[in-house]
Amino acid sequence: MLEWLRRWRYGKQYGYERYFRNQDLRIIGKPGVILADLGMPENFDAGFYTCFMEHVFRYSLPGFIRKLVLRDRGIGLIDPDHPLARESFNPQNLVDQHGSFLNRNGVPYVECRVDWNPPGMKRNPHDHGYFLYRGDGPGGAPEVCQKTAAKVAGWYYGKLLPERKVPWEYQCRRLFEEASLIIREEYPDAEISHARYASEVSLQQAVERLLSAGCGTLIYHSYCNPVYSDFEEYAFAMPLVFNYVNGRARVLFADQPGNQPALRQAYAEMLRDQLDRISRQETVMVILSRHGHPFKSETQDKRAPLYREPLEMEMRRVLALWGGPATLVWSDDEYADEYWDPRKSKTSTFSAYRKAIVGNYRYAIEIPVDFVAENTDLMFFHAIKKFHAFSSYDQNQPVAYPDWEKPLERRFTEGNTTGIYAGCPVGPYRKFVARAVADSVLSLLKI
Repeated sequence: MLEWLRRWRYGKQYGYERYFRNQDLRIIGKPGVILADLGMPENFDAGFYTCFMEHVFRYSLPGFIRKLVLRDRGIGLIDPDHPLARESFNPQNLVDQHGSFLNRNGVPYVECRVDWNPPGMKRNPHDHGYFLYRGDGPGGAPEVCQKTAAKVAGWYYGKLLPERKVPWEYQCRRLFEEASLIIREEYPDAEISHARYASEVSLQQAVERLLSAGCGTLIYHSYCNPVYSDFEEYAFAMPLVFNYVNGRARVLFADQPGNQPALRQAYAEMLRDQLDRISRQETVMVILSRHGHPFKSETQDKRAPLYREPLEMEMRRVLALWGGPATLVWSDDEYADEYWDPRKSKTSTFSAYRKAIVGNYRYAIEIPVDFVAENTDLMFFHAIKKFHAFSSYDQNQPVAYPDWEKPLERRFTEGNTTGIYAGCPVGPYRKFVARAVADSVLSLLKI
């Protein structure tokens, strides 16, 4: 009864209160470490996108609405030439969640009978519709999730990625390897396993590997998220790990990597290197962009200052040492537009860029400080929303990124302003992120 009351009282914050906040940090027996990242694959995998989107809807929607939204009546289709369409039209081509343009019998979908489905959130300008083909039965995932996977397959991978690969898996794997090396150098007895926290199978496999290795205490750490959230860690990954262990070992949860000075140093070094190319006579606006979230109550809002306030101080020190006229602002890539934030309590990254343009700043430098690697959100989904601040931005222009050991830098111009997207702390900046990840885990191993 008491536990039920706690769940009712804390709601989505129950995971933070139950699994993290007051955890007993004693280590018993051999320690095993799970270092987990989101798990976005390098090559297209429909299952990743449909599963993650299903988690989004299951987490966000009340139970009585889920059945209606998460229905599977057929195969969701997108026209890669009009992937963001909001009104019905005559498609020239149609692709499904697996990247196929053909139905089960080899007939092009565009030649089959299909029905148009308008955006589910009609007032949200960033939602889009899709076509539904029913001739082969259910599609194997909710239609609203299929349409996202079809967009990624047909538009992102089909038209916008010249290399037809996404760097997240590679860049996170390198980070995992470097952080693991530091941990093993300082604590040789630790067993370390990689996991993709968006995959329940991957998390369970990591747990079983460490238990099979004789570990008496398992330590979980999401190394790709500077700030932990209820959506990804406290109410999702942490309970899964705890339940998979099921009393067979102790379970500890290392804190968010953003608490570590080394992570802040990574972004400070990135800003310093950008400023070194700019004359001190020029005006600069530095935009520290966050992912953003739509929830009224989120534990990350409580814990983010542990990362963001010291980070801002460090960035201001970098600007002071540079010595030119500069302004620093925070922004949200997501959920800060008129639909999600009608009271305008937040600053969107789009608005931050527009402020720099209207204010005649010579440079606007954006650093996405909630990300440690590039993914399809940053490269396309967020990009569409924020880079339209510049008339030189073309959302249908392919994004070449041949060298994943360098941050993906993107430049746009409007009037007197050059916007610079500085990319993520990969390549030469990875060593700082790896140190932060290792320090998060070692802070428990050394107790």
